[in-house]
Amino acid sequence: MNLTLINKTQYVPYRDGHVAWHEFGESVSNREPLILLHGGHGSWEHWLRNIDALAEHFQVLVPDMPGFGESSFFDSGFQAGIMEPMIATINTLLGDSRSINIAGFSFGGFVATHLANQRQSVSKLALLGSAGHGGPRRPRGELIAWKEIHASGDAEKLKEVMRENLYLQMLSTYERVDSEAIRIHQDACIATRFRSRPIARPGGLAEQLDLYPGPTLLIWGEHDLTCNPEYLIEKLVSGYGNRSKELLIDAGHWVQYEKPDQMNTTLIQWFESR
Repeated sequence: MNLTLINKTQYVPYRDGHVAWHEFGESVSNREPLILLHGGHGSWEHWLRNIDALAEHFQVLVPDMPGFGESSFFDSGFQAGIMEPMIATINTLLGDSRSINIAGFSFGGFVATHLANQRQSVSKLALLGSAGHGGPRRPRGELIAWKEIHASGDAEKLKEVMRENLYLQMLSTYERVDSEAIRIHQDACIATRFRSRPIARPGGLAEQLDLYPGPTLLIWGEHDLTCNPEYLIEKLVSGYGNRSKELLIDAGHWVQYEKPDQMNTTLIQWFESR
């Protein structure tokens, strides 16, 4: 990562806490800022392999969503805990009428659709392996509990568990579960206080997409274990004039980490097109 592209990190006040926003690149007069939203048990670093490329084309803003990473936890409910602080701090940074584009990964895709319908002034969406689909999943196995291992101080055992969990849900092969992925995932899991699974797992994505009329790109890896991409293409994309799809071959759930060059090209082309 080219740290010279980092403009600043702002801890934007909200109620008795803050939301951490990492800003990259420069504002472009004729182009909307691009907001990148991470997944559940994640942080802004879910986009670590993408920010440099995207910041050459857009002003990029990447939060730790409320209850994740360096941001404060406000409430266990989705509206009070995520949506209200997200909208308030976006408006603090950019103003409440500034048009924006959003790319959301996993739980961040679910949040992105709600933002598009609640804040308005969202020009385009890109949803990567979005949560909230309510459809079939293809798990390799149950995720391994890690909190007691973390509490015991057994660092090597904790890394082993994180590696296994990344393979069970996030990445398509063991070879791609590298030290950087383990470090990002471990740090994010330890810092996570908001429980996203009970909120997004039951569904709701389709209903939010039906309310949003803007151009929407839905992206999946062919080996995404959190869903059945073929099922969701038929359910969420086919027959909708404002929706497009992309299926990344040889990729799992965390598509922007496994296939960063391909994903960066796709996102740049999508958000630059009119």
